[in-house]
Amino acid sequence: MTTAPSVADAPTAAVASGAGADPAPEGAGRRWVRLAAAGLAYLAASFLLWWHVWTAPGGPSSVMTCACTDAGRSVWSLEWSAFALAHGHRLLFSTSLFHPTGFNLLTDTTTPAVGLVSAPVTWAAGPVVAFNLAVTLAPALTALSMCWLLQRWVRWTPAAFVGGLAYGFSAFVVVQLAFGWLNLALLALLPLMAACLDDLLVRRRRSPVRVGAVLGLLVAVEFFISSELVLVVVVSGLVATALVAVHAWWARPPGLRAAVRHAVIGAAAAAGVATVLLAWPVWSFLAGPGHLGGTLWSTDVPGALGTSAGNLWSRLGTFGPLTARQLASEAAVLGGYRGSPVPSPTFVGVGVLAVAAVGTAVWRRDRRLWLFGSLAVATFALGLRTGGGRWAPWAVVDHLPIFRDVLQYRFAAVTDLCLAVMVAVVVDRTRSAVAARRDGSRSRTPGAVAGLAVAAVALVPVAAALAPNLPLTVQTVSVPAWFRTVAPTLPPGRVLATYPFATADSQASIPWQAIAGMPYAMAGGGGPTGTVARAGDQAAGFAVLRAASTVVVPPPSTSPAALAAVRRALEAWGVTTVVVPDDTGLPVYQRGRGTSYGVAFYTAVLGTAPVHRASAWVWPAAATDRTAPVVLAPAVFSSCAGRTTGAAAAACVLAPVPPAPGVR
Repeated sequence: MTTAPSVADAPTAAVASGAGADPAPEGAGRRWVRLAAAGLAYLAASFLLWWHVWTAPGGPSSVMTCACTDAGRSVWSLEWSAFALAHGHRLLFSTSLFHPTGFNLLTDTTTPAVGLVSAPVTWAAGPVVAFNLAVTLAPALTALSMCWLLQRWVRWTPAAFVGGLAYGFSAFVVVQLAFGWLNLALLALLPLMAACLDDLLVRRRRSPVRVGAVLGLLVAVEFFISSELVLVVVVSGLVATALVAVHAWWARPPGLRAAVRHAVIGAAAAAGVATVLLAWPVWSFLAGPGHLGGTLWSTDVPGALGTSAGNLWSRLGTFGPLTARQLASEAAVLGGYRGSPVPSPTFVGVGVLAVAAVGTAVWRRDRRLWLFGSLAVATFALGLRTGGGRWAPWAVVDHLPIFRDVLQYRFAAVTDLCLAVMVAVVVDRTRSAVAARRDGSRSRTPGAVAGLAVAAVALVPVAAALAPNLPLTVQTVSVPAWFRTVAPTLPPGRVLATYPFATADSQASIPWQAIAGMPYAMAGGGGPTGTVARAGDQAAGFAVLRAASTVVVPPPSTSPAALAAVRRALEAWGVTTVVVPDDTGLPVYQRGRGTSYGVAFYTAVLGTAPVHRASAWVWPAAATDRTAPVVLAPAVFSSCAGRTTGAAAAACVLAPVPPAPGVR
């Protein structure tokens, strides 16, 4: 991070030395004013990114990227935090999904820390508004945090602003926002952690105990935003520490022993504070109620979602084994972001790579560029895909518990931080070098123009790659009428099975529960827990329900064994009510195989006809009804499921008419 003065002009030497870019004492007040101005600019950019949310005719409660999949579960997470606070429930465990077993929110992609902070908004305006506010603030806060960090390494405020913009509005952040991954898009704490490491390993101007305590606190808070990123950050921090230690061992600077002692004391303080704050949460994560084994943060095979070198500059790269276009086509059916295909989260663009490489070559004695460049290369290498028979550095540890569950591409959160630092330093040094004249005088305008030109080289390719999706595409929040009008009035203790049934592949019904205010519990659920392998004793019934609700897999058998398995599962889960909403006006990802199919399927399972209420077909006493399932020949069931109305489908199942000759 530091280097000895090696250039003639004093300002540049000061930047390159170890003094960093700390402003003169009399400029401290103006520094905070400039930081506030940068924050307002970032916020304006974020509002432009989410323009369709804040200008929607129905307001921010009426639209979002998709009330489905991961974005829908983020809405659920925010509502659960507010609901749990208001009703005295546990924040980190819930039986409102996967009833009655429940699930552990820490081994999911929920964001309890964001949920707690946004609870007043959720109470006042609902979880969709809280979600839209959170995703709007996430890039602005991340950029502002980065800008604050960079002020210690650059003297020119626009250089720090550019670095903040490069990080807060990177492809990594914007793509996570598009997919609704709030837990990964909010990176505001990572620059603060980097500042703590800088204080402990390089500057040593503050008490190591205080700095270490702050670092431990930041790690603890990040754990409640993304437990996966905590592991990524810890590994990256150890790599950074090793790089600094190797340099110190090679250079043997004066006071090395004191520096080591300072760092050790700070590390001990950080570990102590983090241990105290996270001892119980980590136990809950590893062994508490509803915790997971195997894959923790994804339903994908570990190692499948690493990155590749081409993603650095390819506008439409790959997401592990999938291309961006394949992912977009899948989202059209299962739900997800509906804008143009987005670049890989690990995309940085040729401009950033060129600025970092050329800047390091020109100012090759600037140790900051070498440190952050080395860390960028190391974290990118750790993010390379190991799935599909490939080998990458992460393969050394990906057989170990916890480590094997990391989606390696998420190391890009640290890689991008390093590259943003390098861009800011190169912009700052370019401006300073051009401004310095041979006669010792300085001219600000040419230096500023040169610095901004370098910034444009870095930022324009990223902006061009993201441009087809700016502002981000949103969709109307669609909730079936029954869930808007009847569900909030249900008496306590109701447990619903919906159609589509909630699984990791079919998550449309999860935000319905949250938007209604959590008035009932649900069988099934999404995310890493919502797979057949984790359905326990009811895996057979769960598998049939999944296939019945997910159009990308073959339809399930309606044999006696299959129907009996579903019936046993509904009874084991304590289901009291089954609801199949009319699909008129619903987006495709909320329909499953259609209303008629859903009504025919549940009629066959339950052996009774539903009632039609508030545009939904409802079995109000499903768990206690003892009527036997209705077993039909496959051709007869297909004929019933193809009827034009739910009433006709139910009547057909209960009084089947054989299909016409030749119809299978």
